[in-house]
Amino acid sequence: MNSEIRNCQNCKIDFTIESDDFSFYEKINVPPPTWCPNCRCIRRMVHRNERNLYRRTCDITGKNIISIYRSDCQYTICDKDYYFSSDFDPFIYGVVYNQNSNFFDQFYEFAKKVPLSSLFVRKSENCDYNQDMGGSSNCYLCSRTHNSKNMLYTYRGNHSSDCTDCFQAIENSEFLYESVNVSNCGNSQFLHFCEKCSDSYFLYNCVGCIDCFMCTDMRNKQCCYKNQQYSRQDYKNIIESYKLYTYEGQQKTLKEFEDFLKKYPRKNLTITRSTNVTGDMIFDSNNSRNVFSVKGLQNCSHIWDSSRFSDCMDTYSGMSTELTYEATATTGHSSNCHFCVRVYDGSRDCEYSWFLQNCSNCFGCIGLKDTEYCIFNIKYSKEEYKDLLSKIKKQMTVDNEYGEFFPLYMSPFPYNDTVAQEYFPSSEKWAIERKMRWGNFEEKNYKVTITHDLLPDNINEVSDSILNEVISCSHDGNCEHGCTKAYKIIPDELSFYRRRNVPLPRECSNCRHHRRLSYRNKTSLRNIQCMCKGENLSNGVYENTVEHMHGKVPCDKKIQTTIDANSGYTIYCEECYKTEIY
Repeated sequence: MNSEIRNCQNCKIDFTIESDDFSFYEKINVPPPTWCPNCRCIRRMVHRNERNLYRRTCDITGKNIISIYRSDCQYTICDKDYYFSSDFDPFIYGVVYNQNSNFFDQFYEFAKKVPLSSLFVRKSENCDYNQDMGGSSNCYLCSRTHNSKNMLYTYRGNHSSDCTDCFQAIENSEFLYESVNVSNCGNSQFLHFCEKCSDSYFLYNCVGCIDCFMCTDMRNKQCCYKNQQYSRQDYKNIIESYKLYTYEGQQKTLKEFEDFLKKYPRKNLTITRSTNVTGDMIFDSNNSRNVFSVKGLQNCSHIWDSSRFSDCMDTYSGMSTELTYEATATTGHSSNCHFCVRVYDGSRDCEYSWFLQNCSNCFGCIGLKDTEYCIFNIKYSKEEYKDLLSKIKKQMTVDNEYGEFFPLYMSPFPYNDTVAQEYFPSSEKWAIERKMRWGNFEEKNYKVTITHDLLPDNINEVSDSILNEVISCSHDGNCEHGCTKAYKIIPDELSFYRRRNVPLPRECSNCRHHRRLSYRNKTSLRNIQCMCKGENLSNGVYENTVEHMHGKVPCDKKIQTTIDANSGYTIYCEECYKTEIY
C-alpha cells in the first residue's frame, strides 16, 4: 500500500502511515492506528511510574509498604513480597468473558480486582526503596536499574556499581557522580555522553580519556584541560585550583563547563554505527524510523528507550523482543505481544495483558506465570481459546476497540506521576479533560533542622552528625519536579561523598534528577540549516580550524536535530562536525 495521511482521533493533528507500516500491521494482523505516534506514546507512558514512591497499606496483607501506587489508586495493590511468592494465585480472580459487554469496560473491572505488585523488584537484596530493579543489591532510590550494586539516586544503572546521582550509567561503570549517559566509565564526576573515560571531570562526548578536565569531543587523550594538552604537574595544579571538594567550587565549575560547551559546535544528531535510521541517540541499528535512545534495533519504528528489538513498532522501554506492537516493558526474548504492559521472560502471542511471565496465547490476562490459553485469567483448551478469542476480537472490532491500546483512564497513576509528564509535560487541566487523574505531591511533614545554605562548603568539614539532620531543599517546592522540600543524607551516601571528595548536595533527589534530565534533548526532530559559516565565525561564536568541503562559504545544508532552538549551541551537520572535530 502507499503511505497515507490520517487525522489523529485524539489531538486532531495529521500524521502519516508509511507503506512499510501497513505491511507490518498486515503481518501481525492488526488494524492501522487511529492516533498519531506521540499520542500513542503518551497512552503507553501513562502506565509507567518509574520514580515516585509512596507509603500505603497492602490491600491483601494489611502490611505497611512502599509502593509506586498512591493510597487512592483504583486498583488492588499488594506487597511485592506477597506478589512474587507462591501464596499469590492470580487464577482465583478469573472471570468469564461477557459477550454482551465491551472488552475495555470488562477488563477495567477485572483489573481492579487482580492484585498488582507494589514495586517491581526481583532477585535483589536490600533494594526496598527502588522501582524496576533486578539482580541488584544495596541500592537506594534508584529505578530501571539491573545487575548493579551500591547505587544511589540513579536512573537506569545497568551492570555497574558505586554510582551516585547518575542518569544512565551502564556497562561496568563505577564510582561515578552526577554523570549522564555514560558507559564503561569510572572514578569521575560530571561526565556527559562519554565512553571508556576515567579519573576525569566535566567532560562531554569524550571517548577513552584519562585524567581530563573540562573537555569536549576528545578521543584517547590524557592530562587535557579545555581541549589543550598539559604536563601532568600543570594539569594537577589546574584541578586543585578549582577546589572541587567545595560546593562553591563545584557549582562555579559546572557553570563554567556549560558555558565552555557552547563555544564548540555540536553535531545535529547522535547516530552511531547505524544505517537508514531517523531519530536521535541511535546506536548499532538499521532500517528504523522515529526511534530515540535505542541500541541494536532492526526494522523498527516509533521505539523509545529500548534495545535489541527486531521488527517492532510503538514501544516504550524494552529489551530483546520481536514483533512487538503498542507495548511497554516487553523484555526477555518475548515475541508477538501486542497492547501489553510488562510481559517478559519468553512470553509470546499475548495481547491486551499486564504483567505476564513466560506465558503464551493469553488475552486480557493479569499476573499469570508459565501458562497458556487463558482469557481473563481463566484457562481454556486450545480449541476453546481460539473460538472465544475470535468472538472477542470480532466484537472489539465492531466496538472500535481492537487495535487500540488501553484507554487513558485505565492508568493506575496520576499523569504527573508517570514518565509521560517528563517527555510530554502537561497541566492538570489537560489531564483531567482526558479523563486522567492528577496527583498533588504529598507533604512529607519534614521538620527542617538545617537549611541548605548553612551546610559546610567543604566535604572535609562535614561530621557524622549530618546524618541526623533534615536539610531544606534549595527549591523549597517552587518547581514542578515533585520537590520534597527537604531531604536527608544516608550513611552510604555520606561515605561516598567522603571517598570521592564530593561536597554535600543542596537539592532533594527529585530536583537533582530533573536537573540531569534537562541535559537530554527532546524526542522530536526539527528542521534547521547547518550553522557552519565557512571562514566566518559560526553563530558569532566558533571559528573553524580547517577548511571544509564547502570551502569558505557557509554550509547551509538542510538537516534535522533534536537540540532545542533556545539552547545556544552552534549546530553542525555530520560532515562539518567530523571535519572540524576529528
